[in-house]
Amino acid sequence: LPSMVVLADKDQMLRVFNNLIKNALQSIPEGRIGKVLIQANLEDKFYKITVSDNGSGIASSQLNKIFVPYFTTKSTGTGLGLAMVRQIIENHQGTIDFETVENQGTTFIIHLPTI
Repeated sequence: LPSMVVLADKDQMLRVFNNLIKNALQSIPEGRIGKVLIQANLEDKFYKITVSDNGSGIASSQLNKIFVPYFTTKSTGTGLGLAMVRQIIENHQGTIDFETVENQGTTFIIHLPTI
């Protein structure tokens, strides 16, 4: 099989995954054994990368705001992380979406095109 390559900026991708993993870890409530799972699979001409956690999930009232700059659910932070993540992914002709269940966890789903 030919190798499928993603044309991407290494430093920007590092920012994406550092941010998603940090958010996943911070979402895990005190007293819960945390789990963060990262998977990458080739689907058609895209790599599908998921970052899943068993954290507190995203409240329904916040679902349409999480990629908005300066929106944050934390007591510290700028609210720029997920906005930056989405911009980087879109700059690489990719997409990012998420699935969440309150008090059970969240999965971010990234699709990046191969060349």
